[in-house]
Amino acid sequence: MEQKFKVSGMTCAACSAGIQKTVGKMSGVHRAEVSLMGECMTVDYDESMTDAEKIIGTVVSLGYGAEADDGKATAKAAEGGKQALSGHAAEARKLRTRFIASLCFLLPLMYFTMGHMFGAPLPWFFEIASNFGLVQLLLTTPVLFINFAFFKSGFKAAIKRVPNMDTLVSLGAGVSYLFSAVVLFIVPTREDGMLFAMNNLFFESAAMVLTLVTLGKWLEARSKKKTGEEVEKLLRLAPETATVERDGKQMTVRLQELRIGDIVVVKQGDSIPADGRVVAGNSFVDTSAITGESLPVEIGPGDAVTSAAINRGNVIRVRAEKVGEDTVLSKIVRLVQNAGTSKAPIEKAVDKIAAVFVPAVLGIALLTFLVWMILWGTHAVDIAFFEVLSMAISVLVISCPCALGLATPVAVMAATGRGASLGILFKDAEALQKARGIQNVLLDKTATITEGKPRVTDICLYGGSMRGEVLSIFGGIELNSNHPLAECILLQAKEEGAVPAQAADFSYTSGKGAQARVNGKLCGIGNSGLMHMLGADLSACRQDAERLSAEGKTVLYCAEDGAVSALIAVADTLKEGSREAVAELKARGIRPAMLTGDGQGAARAIAAQVGIQEVYADVLPEDKLNIVIENKKKGMTAMVGDGINDSPALKEADVGVAMGNGTDIAIDSADVVLVGGDLRALENAIDLSRAAVRNIHQNLFWAFIYNLLCIPIAAGALFAVGVVLDPMYGAAAMSLSSLFVVTNALRLMRFRPKKKSAEVKAETKHQNSQDMNGGICMEKILTIEGMSCSHCSARVEKALNALEGTQATVELKKKRAVVQTQQPDEVLVKAVEDAGYEVKKIK
Repeated sequence: MEQKFKVSGMTCAACSAGIQKTVGKMSGVHRAEVSLMGECMTVDYDESMTDAEKIIGTVVSLGYGAEADDGKATAKAAEGGKQALSGHAAEARKLRTRFIASLCFLLPLMYFTMGHMFGAPLPWFFEIASNFGLVQLLLTTPVLFINFAFFKSGFKAAIKRVPNMDTLVSLGAGVSYLFSAVVLFIVPTREDGMLFAMNNLFFESAAMVLTLVTLGKWLEARSKKKTGEEVEKLLRLAPETATVERDGKQMTVRLQELRIGDIVVVKQGDSIPADGRVVAGNSFVDTSAITGESLPVEIGPGDAVTSAAINRGNVIRVRAEKVGEDTVLSKIVRLVQNAGTSKAPIEKAVDKIAAVFVPAVLGIALLTFLVWMILWGTHAVDIAFFEVLSMAISVLVISCPCALGLATPVAVMAATGRGASLGILFKDAEALQKARGIQNVLLDKTATITEGKPRVTDICLYGGSMRGEVLSIFGGIELNSNHPLAECILLQAKEEGAVPAQAADFSYTSGKGAQARVNGKLCGIGNSGLMHMLGADLSACRQDAERLSAEGKTVLYCAEDGAVSALIAVADTLKEGSREAVAELKARGIRPAMLTGDGQGAARAIAAQVGIQEVYADVLPEDKLNIVIENKKKGMTAMVGDGINDSPALKEADVGVAMGNGTDIAIDSADVVLVGGDLRALENAIDLSRAAVRNIHQNLFWAFIYNLLCIPIAAGALFAVGVVLDPMYGAAAMSLSSLFVVTNALRLMRFRPKKKSAEVKAETKHQNSQDMNGGICMEKILTIEGMSCSHCSARVEKALNALEGTQATVELKKKRAVVQTQQPDEVLVKAVEDAGYEVKKIK
């Protein structure tokens, strides 16, 4: 059985390593993994040999808190729209209080012990040496009690033979305090009592070490809290309540009381509380927090919506289909949290070092003390006893297992959180680490490069026919058909406002097409076989038909009373951004290839449009696995698909990437999920992975170099040149070291997707040019706001038609422009905005 536990009280990598080692040795435990950043532990154990209570008891005996995690906390937080105060936030508050309280005693202590060096006056009773020491004792003792947690944790861990950072700090401060207390009793017996006290009392070092370490831990906790902010933002997206219609009445219910099948009323500005489908109303929703898509999406009856999307328009009614833990938001939160607490391969190696780090430091400190004591006793060097003790204490407090232990997990948590805000979900830390090394990307065509559903791409008109009439007539015929392509034509007619005409005497010829009488004419729509049946002459449209077929499109001939009036081309259209995504992969030195079940002709046509040279056509789902295996021999390979019929290939790939569609995330089969289904997010995932691993390397380099340089200096390596490190400076250095690692990792939260490179711009421009020269035109419908008269529409039409390879017709009443173009959306939007109007959406 695998179970998760919450663990509190861990302060460094040695803590987590000690817990992991001890629990891992328990009878019946197969595996234990502890996350310092996530403050949790995952244990795989045999229920017949041990149980959760025994595991918790073992952790508690080491001086830490533990409780079983039932896994419902995330769902409850997501449902309620709130997250309980995080462990890092609570710890930060506690440490801040401890620091301020310690400072109240430390400041007067430092004045009394060091003020005289700068000519500051001392109280008259300090003329008695024992009083000088007694005041220090009285001011230092409260600091020890305030920070007693260090001693409790440190000595408990030492007794259990799993010493941690607290052991080092408490030992250093405790030795300083006890030695000074002993000296305090010797002072009255000496004639040079005052001088002896000044040279041999370490009270201020004990207080300073504890205060500085507490300060460092407070700042560290504050910084670590920031790494979880992206997850907290996601959790806050869910509303606390929902307005539902039950028994004909509207009522407000808590999110936990929402049921499948409820009709939810979502007003403007409200967050959608559940996954479901719109049953009434038309509006725009903002899904940026979930998918990373900045533009609002238009929705209407029948459209799927996800929890946490924000309604930016009219009131809509949504039938809840998934609630609570099953919503997209809950899945994303769980995935991000699990990824943040998982361990990257590089971290597992560091953990082995961290496990022996503290015992090694204790040994070095003892060796330092013994060696210098021998030199002091034999008078081999001119050194005072307090300097020997100072060196040993400095070794204890300057070493920093925290920097070592935080180097990887804090970067992983920051990167996975930032990825979530960009619509990129890493399943675990290993996926985050591996994505940087991708050399080959295999792209499934359907629903990855293309939309995954056929759309009308071209309408060629003949014999003076009008576009609207063609859609009305043949839409009327297709209204009686259940053929998959009929839906495309009806959808196009709806979008252009063409009302399907009344059709009579409908008939369908299998393998050829449909015909009926419309407005007294015998009209037919289908392939060339149907046209021959109707006696239609195809010579006028043959060239267009051949061109469209060569582009991999399905061509439908439309005839009225034996004369061809139009060609309607249907194809699975390219997703917006697919071309740019492929160009960006090439710019990063990554080899793209496309997999599809389509024939060679159609496959090559799509591949050419996006700039892919290597194509695997006529591929069956079971063939994809073998293609992945072959490509892995050429280097690290990523497989990108929809996670439905290519799960084996996704799992076999070094990095499996699933295209999310905002309603169902293929978490089980993929290492990375692109929530918005935009292929351009893949390049961001790779860049984020590279930035995260680079950040981890920087942190580890600093942690190792810091310890390798500072521990020898603390041990007296520079004594020959008169440098003996005071323990208080060692404590300050240790705190700064941890703070540096955490702060450096936080830079990942400011990660920004790269702007399009000149190379990519040139590649995209070249592809656009090729498409326009080849006559490939995509139809786009722009909804435009701000047009109020014929002068406005004429101005917009002129601006659009001025673009190369673009033909536009502006319809003032419908507030839209129908454009035949291969210009990217941003060019069209800029042209309209330059004319003084606003594009609300593009289809």
